[in-house]
Amino acid sequence: MLRHGYKPVIFLINNGGYTIERGYLGKTSPYNDIACWAYADLPKVLGPDATARSFVVRTVADLDNALAAPNDRLILIESVMDPLDAPAAVIHSSNNGAQLDYGPRGPQHRDNAQLRPATQDG
Repeated sequence: MLRHGYKPVIFLINNGGYTIERGYLGKTSPYNDIACWAYADLPKVLGPDATARSFVVRTVADLDNALAAPNDRLILIESVMDPLDAPAAVIHSSNNGAQLDYGPRGPQHRDNAQLRPATQDG
């Protein structure tokens, strides 16, 4: 993309690890964490002479700023997410997978082992 001058907007979702695996029974297990790379610097690594724009987004204001940038070159937006933030379908799937794998007496029934859907109160 850089070599050919394409101008896509790329969203990289960085949740720090394997969230679907956290849902099984490793919610806070370090084996579900991955090394923290400088993902927003990837365009510099892949095309040192490229003039891509990169943003690290942690807030709505950061996202607004990134989306306001002119789309005259490749844009990479690294969206840093909470490692435990997942759509309800992912949480449901991983919890069901743990139930299938381990059964009703499995380790997923320990306190605070699995992800839980957010309540309406937060």
